[in-house]
Amino acid sequence: MATYTIVKFKNLTPLHVGTGKENYDFSASELHSDTLSAAIAAMRAQKGKSEDIKVFMESFALTSAFPFVDDKLFLPKPQGKINVSVKDMEEYSSRKKLKKIKYIEVGIWEKLIAGQKVEVQPDQVQWAFLLSDKEPKSFDTPFKSQVNQRVSVPRGDDMPAEPFFFEWKYFNHNAGLFCLLDASEEVKKEIVSLLTILGEVGLGTDRNVGGGKFEVECGELSIDNPADANGQMLLSLYIPNEDELPQLNLPNSRYDLVLRGGYMAGSEQDTFIHLRKKSIYMFNVGSVFASSQSIAGKVVDLQPEWNDDKMHPVFRSGKPFVVPISIKQNE
Repeated sequence: MATYTIVKFKNLTPLHVGTGKENYDFSASELHSDTLSAAIAAMRAQKGKSEDIKVFMESFALTSAFPFVDDKLFLPKPQGKINVSVKDMEEYSSRKKLKKIKYIEVGIWEKLIAGQKVEVQPDQVQWAFLLSDKEPKSFDTPFKSQVNQRVSVPRGDDMPAEPFFFEWKYFNHNAGLFCLLDASEEVKKEIVSLLTILGEVGLGTDRNVGGGKFEVECGELSIDNPADANGQMLLSLYIPNEDELPQLNLPNSRYDLVLRGGYMAGSEQDTFIHLRKKSIYMFNVGSVFASSQSIAGKVVDLQPEWNDDKMHPVFRSGKPFVVPISIKQNE
């Protein structure tokens, strides 16, 4: 049994997470670990502790943010085919229904990472969520998306106003996001303090109109580790060190890569916020490596090449948050 620190983002106001492209009609589908850790580090720098930001970011590992509803916690589906069947449903229809799943409630998720086969009732699959209850009561998804039309205000008097579309994610009053944190007690205390301030400031785009604000609630989450674990699953994004690549056993692993980059929107320098960071590929959440060797990952600087004395580092954390998983030989 492993016990993790859980940080809940409760009473979330509408959230829009940029996709790194010049469009607002789509919000990023996930709030990833590198975005969260960068926001925490930026808040720390604003509090006057900017001299050791990289060292600070290397001192902890954080998962991406996952949804919760009431006391139901959902973790990401492991990459590849999950060992789940739907009762009284033919194979083709079952697979079609299960293919939509993105998040799995902790109770069933523990069984799947232990290599067990799970049979569920059709009603346990709700949209992109797999529920633990055999006879689930009414389940409302944690959030709903809504695209609104807005108008950009021109800076010059002779410039026309331009309409555009903007997607918000609205969270139910009993739902929100949570992440898991691995850090020393001292660092953990500082991160929770910074997240509390961040909740007042807001996450994502349009914080100045109340977007992405939240309240912090901390606790613990215990998860049964598989007794015969022979692999590990990512709950965060991950950038491997060069010497870690051979030990990941990629030919026998199930993984996904995601390109991370975007604009320096979080910079305190107004002249930099429209500059593009360098881009980098990371291993995505849910990736399963057929190796139990310890991995450390790294923090990288995506600072763009820009000739300005005020240019500052743009750190992104690729520190992995992994949990052990049992990979069956016939998979």
